[in-house]
Amino acid sequence: MKKIGIFDSGVETPEEIILAAGLIPYRLFGDPTIEPDKANEHIPPTHCVWTRNLLEKAIKGLDEDIIGIIGTHGCDRTNREFDIWLECLNFDFMFFLNSPRKRDESALKFFIDDMKELITQLEDHFNVKITTEKLRESIKKMNNIRSLLKEISEFRKKMILKGSEFHALVKLAQQQDKDEVVKILESKLEEFKTRNPFLDTNIKKVILTGSDIDDTEFIKYLEELGFHIIIDDLGVGTKYFWDLIDENEEPIVALAKYHLNKPIHSTKFPSYERFEVIKKLAEIYEVDGIINIAQKFCEPILYDHPYMNKMFKNLEIPYLFVEVTYNRESYKQLSTRFSAFAEII
Repeated sequence: MKKIGIFDSGVETPEEIILAAGLIPYRLFGDPTIEPDKANEHIPPTHCVWTRNLLEKAIKGLDEDIIGIIGTHGCDRTNREFDIWLECLNFDFMFFLNSPRKRDESALKFFIDDMKELITQLEDHFNVKITTEKLRESIKKMNNIRSLLKEISEFRKKMILKGSEFHALVKLAQQQDKDEVVKILESKLEEFKTRNPFLDTNIKKVILTGSDIDDTEFIKYLEELGFHIIIDDLGVGTKYFWDLIDENEEPIVALAKYHLNKPIHSTKFPSYERFEVIKKLAEIYEVDGIINIAQKFCEPILYDHPYMNKMFKNLEIPYLFVEVTYNRESYKQLSTRFSAFAEII
């Protein structure tokens, strides 16, 4: 089945529209084992390491089943890089979706209008009809996936499911055929109900937040150092499934409201609302600390960090900020900082 690649730093691409067009939404992830040699010919080395990596992968060649790309407004870096994709890559269908920075009534109307334009272009290009009924069916399917992921996520709190295993499941949900995803998640849910909790009582329970973290090996690395990601605030995580779409409202309106009302991304306004989301999660899940990861040159996370640091210090909640390079060898260089944080919480 044909796929539409999603280049999106805030998981705000309405997958339901792609599904209603008879296509598979396929979120693009990087590859931390490669260097952005070709991408560096187009982008300065001070540009976000993650987006440069995605461009490198795209230049080298994506999955042959990917027949189009949708880029969605995230940070300034991802927005401008879409223009480079237009020049460098040979896809018949490429669309930039303007997900609003603000979250008010005018933003809602703007987002609805842009999603309608996406529908028009998908219909014209692929000779399909995206009906209201197809959108409703897609919303129900995605809500089912979100509900399953949220239920499975709670096994992290019960100290039954490792954060790395859950992270891999969310990645699978963002790339595979959704009917297969439902079957896999239902099977995994039954499996986790029979598992016993972890025996290690010295594990440090933390929230993981920050930039896009799509490398499951990084989560495993944190686990090896004694951390358990009991909850997260990530695009490959809770931002993908935490809320549901209203199935009774007009589909396009419901989709727009869902994306504008879900836990705020660091690139949206007012960005300080993100602190309130993380604070609430810290209280609900009784965490030992908070780890905030910035991919190198990730300006929105760098901008938020001083405020986050001050506010969590006032609350006496241990907080660690680390800037990382999108490269697995670089993880090892951070072991001292992570180990020291584990010792003080």
